Amino acid sequence: MAEGNKNVLLAVDGSDESLAVVRYVSESLHPTGSEVLVYQVMSKVPEVFWDLGKDPAWLPKIEAVREYEQKQEGFAASFMNKAVEMFKAAGFKPGSVATRIGVQQEGIARDIVAEAKRGGYNVLVIGRGKSGSAQDMPLGGVASKILSAAPAPAVWLVGGKPSSDNILIAMDSSENAIQAVKHAGKMFKHGKNNITLFHAVRGISVSMEGMEDIFPDSYRKRLLEDAEREIRPALKLAELWLAKMDIAPERISTKIVTGVSSRAAAVVEEAKQGAYGTIVAGRRGISEVADFSMGRVTNKLTQLAKEQALCIVG
Repeated sequence: MAEGNKNVLLAVDGSDESLAVVRYVSESLHPTGSEVLVYQVMSKVPEVFWDLGKDPAWLPKIEAVREYEQKQEGFAASFMNKAVEMFKAAGFKPGSVATRIGVQQEGIARDIVAEAKRGGYNVLVIGRGKSGSAQDMPLGGVASKILSAAPAPAVWLVGGKPSSDNILIAMDSSENAIQAVKHAGKMFKHGKNNITLFHAVRGISVSMEGMEDIFPDSYRKRLLEDAEREIRPALKLAELWLAKMDIAPERISTKIVTGVSSRAAAVVEEAKQGAYGTIVAGRRGISEVADFSMGRVTNKLTQLAKEQALCIVG
């Protein structure tokens, strides 16, 4: 795909869940300057299987498998037509959305990662996978492998049937958080979405005996006040960046919560309570070790944000 302002690789698998991902992207992504490739990797029967057709006893099985493959190819083509129509209805110009059905080479996840790196895409969009959408189930295998590979500057992990009308940006004072803010301002349609800059401050638990003497109420209160004061400049800078990107001030708000036991859980709870369909977060925060591909908070978000689109920005 040609180099462009917003190059997006949208990986699909032909399922209803995948169609919901297409709908989210078509309704959320800013059409101007966007180029999208809807990409599906299809598993093929190994060539050695067809060699068995030389044996007359295998001929009926060969014909049945060939018919199955043809049906799958038909389903994939029909899915791609639906996807293109969704983008067209959302205002994307002809030629800005392409489709491709690839034959599996090394594995679905590896093939998607290879395409993402080869094509130089700004964003890779994937669904959580069927297991990743179930309660108390881990992230789908393909999605998990792709996230670990970090094949694009930003990865959108879409679960459920979310909307980008309300966007929650998980903030800290890192440069990664500011990059997440810029990403939200650049990629999403303007004019309809409200953006909240959200920061959660962890509290100190004193449940263990004797901890009250080490961390008295006054000390814990001062720590929370210090943390709140330290995040203010980053929130102000984020507001300035969003204003530069022509996002109306009335659509920008900030919120700080303190004393939470888990920052990731606080982000997801805020998303649920505030009807935020989209969560944007930096891949690593201010305190994360550079050798790790994803920070602790963001990694936890991938497990908790089952009904939202989680946009992870590197």
